[in-house]
Amino acid sequence: MMWLSIARRSRFASLLMGATALLSDAGSASAEPLVTISGPSPFAACDISGEEGDNFLDAEVEPWVDVNPTYSDNLIAGWQQDRWSNGGSRSLMSAYSTNGGNTWKRVVVPGISKCSGGKGDFAYDRTSDPWVTFAADGSAYFNSLAFFNDRADGGGGVNAMLVNKSTDGGKTWGRPKVLIRDTDGRAFNDKNAMSADPNDARYVYVVWDRLFDTLLPAAKKTHGDAAADARARRLERYNRKEKADRPEGWYVGPTWLARTTDGGATWKEAKKIFNPGVNAQTIGNQIVVLEDGKVMNFYTEITADGRTYLGFLRSNDHGASFTPGRRAIKTDVTLNATRTPDLREPVRDGNILFDVAIDRGNGNLYLVWQDGRELGIDRVAFSMSEDNGVTWSTPAIINKTPSSLVKLRNQAFIPSVEVGPNNRVHVTYYDFRNDLGNAKELADYWAISCGFAVTGDCAAAGDWGRERRLTDVSFDMLDAPIARGHFLGDYMGLVKQGDDAVRAVFGIAIADDVNDMVTKLVP
Repeated sequence: MMWLSIARRSRFASLLMGATALLSDAGSASAEPLVTISGPSPFAACDISGEEGDNFLDAEVEPWVDVNPTYSDNLIAGWQQDRWSNGGSRSLMSAYSTNGGNTWKRVVVPGISKCSGGKGDFAYDRTSDPWVTFAADGSAYFNSLAFFNDRADGGGGVNAMLVNKSTDGGKTWGRPKVLIRDTDGRAFNDKNAMSADPNDARYVYVVWDRLFDTLLPAAKKTHGDAAADARARRLERYNRKEKADRPEGWYVGPTWLARTTDGGATWKEAKKIFNPGVNAQTIGNQIVVLEDGKVMNFYTEITADGRTYLGFLRSNDHGASFTPGRRAIKTDVTLNATRTPDLREPVRDGNILFDVAIDRGNGNLYLVWQDGRELGIDRVAFSMSEDNGVTWSTPAIINKTPSSLVKLRNQAFIPSVEVGPNNRVHVTYYDFRNDLGNAKELADYWAISCGFAVTGDCAAAGDWGRERRLTDVSFDMLDAPIARGHFLGDYMGLVKQGDDAVRAVFGIAIADDVNDMVTKLVP
């Protein structure tokens, strides 16, 4: 939902290497039709009077998707429904398909906010960060961040990590279970992700960062009606070296984990598994479960002096304990993140985040993220490990955006990675290559891949090609609602579907302040 801007102090450094290699079928559109998953908001009648910020009805953002391992035609996607300008959405939505993604039925995730039927402690004002995963037995889990608006004194509202379970492929969801609930105005749980063990349905893992800021007021009442972004603004000011004027102030942002060992019947008490230190934090935590059941948790680490790394922890006992954190890659987070090419308007892109995938055939690990190395604009960087994270390849810029004299048309942003059939690694991202320099800022969504079994490696930019355009037509980024920049989501969904392809679920802007969630197969 939100994160500290400490990494915005990082340096510039990246631009696209001109000509591309291995571009068979370069830029051609995928034959699979684009399918719209989302629809009119079911929360239009929900009372949001008195709340601060702008709410964008029918603005759907930030999808995730997973496929049922027992029946590959069954998929579930989730997203934020009716995004707010200053944090969160009215509630979260899910949709399921039982015919391989050709058609979808939308389902409200129940009881996670006041707009989705939550009562009492569950009548949260806003929700964010949807994540869905299937367990080995076909059970599905939906993870969300829910929170009350910030209090009038600047302290944070009550906030919680919730999980709903479905045993019928997403047609219905049970009531939410609470993994953690913070009533202290100084604590906020953020940026969650969830992974099920692919071979053992007993184990499901949820990870997130838990920010604790001593400069914020402690709890005096349950919640208030200040803007949901008050905490983030205060933390941003603090991180811009105001701490020199307030030596008594500090914050921490360690990684927390909750897990079930009995298929969701109960959840172990949430616990801290990694602390990067005072005035530092993790964000974007993601669990990868190896074939032998061992667990790796990947994260972005933001140090007290503004440097950023991708790191990981390892557990050999299904998350009961973890080895110390290890830094794998130093990233180069740009100062300004993505900007539209002509008007230079900000695009909120989650540029401090990453995505991770594992090849379950050979055990290789793959990371993608936005990076500014070389000429200081955001593009897609890639690194891989063939030895369970012991060593990593030198980061390479792999997006195939054609070189342009207009510097910001060389950007590529919000990458996702997944391993498809035959060890082929797929990466998706947005870029502005089709922007015409007029009153619109045209963007498209693309997929590239690397045939690991053919090339023997994916570590070099030249190993990547087979580009596909996933959008049918370019869309105007200026139509996307503004939430610290024009917003489609901090992440997009990408999942292997059966033996033939991977499926992308992503956002496009279709009208002023209106986004749709759409999907397409990437063959």
